[in-house]
Amino acid sequence: MPLARSRPFADVFAHFGVAEGDRPARSVHPHSPVFRCRVAGTEAALKKAASPQTAAAAVAGWTRALAARGVPVVTPLDGPAANPARIGEGDWVAYPWVEGRPYRGTEADIEAAGDLLGRLHAHSADGPAAVPAFTWPDHGPTDLEADLDALRPALARHAPAVREAATARLELWSRTLMTRLLPALRDAGLPRVVASMDFKANNLVYAEGGPVLIDPENAEYAPRLLDLALALLLFHTESPGAPPRPFTPREWAVFHDAYRRHCTLTAAEVALWPVAVRYMQVEWGVWTLLDATESDDWADPRQRAFLTALALAGPDGRPVRP
Repeated sequence: MPLARSRPFADVFAHFGVAEGDRPARSVHPHSPVFRCRVAGTEAALKKAASPQTAAAAVAGWTRALAARGVPVVTPLDGPAANPARIGEGDWVAYPWVEGRPYRGTEADIEAAGDLLGRLHAHSADGPAAVPAFTWPDHGPTDLEADLDALRPALARHAPAVREAATARLELWSRTLMTRLLPALRDAGLPRVVASMDFKANNLVYAEGGPVLIDPENAEYAPRLLDLALALLLFHTESPGAPPRPFTPREWAVFHDAYRRHCTLTAAEVALWPVAVRYMQVEWGVWTLLDATESDDWADPRQRAFLTALALAGPDGRPVRP
């Protein structure tokens, strides 16, 4: 996918005081406009913020509260311009550019990531009221069937070796999504936190002191169990230095044990963990597989291997404990 050009965002650069000659030619991110430039005298990442503007401000407040408690997460730069800001039809934010390295897939990196997610959840039980609240979907039978109809030929073309097994499992889970999986989670009163809902290796930079969350824009006040299940399934997606698959049982044990230093799961969360993973596989895993077809991610050998493994992923051998 070609990197976004900066020229259409001249009004954004102008708002943040980036002179025309100092503007980069293209985004540094393949899927969204993220520009490295200097803002208020600081090397910065200029990117889309959460929307609407009230959500952008709430996410900024959440990250500032986390940083004040010593949790490593980016916060909007201080300066003369409003940050985050509504510019044209979009919301934008400038964060300090975090120097460091990408995730390497070592046990030390996995442990550090699990520790960070635990700290994020432990310090996010109460968040700004305007942080978007997670809402349960209201899918009709035709919605889920349409996704499966689109997924079958995608797997047949890009991952034929797993097509039959993957579609059989996903069809079973999809049929029970609205009647069993979702109601069981929705009605259990699961603990909620402000969760990034995008805790993946490619959204972390490993600085000298450990990993820093650099993309908090998808934050929602959501059941923390769903955020944990998302990490199990998708932590390694789109991360060149990561193994091309979801966590193995051993890797998951390392990640989860580090998470448990800061958070104690309830009995209901432990019991519903397999349900949460199946739910997130149908909701987020299937979307990831379909989106890869549109974005041509299947063409990348590393990502194709990850997606093939994702199609078969589930909770087996990857439990949680209190």
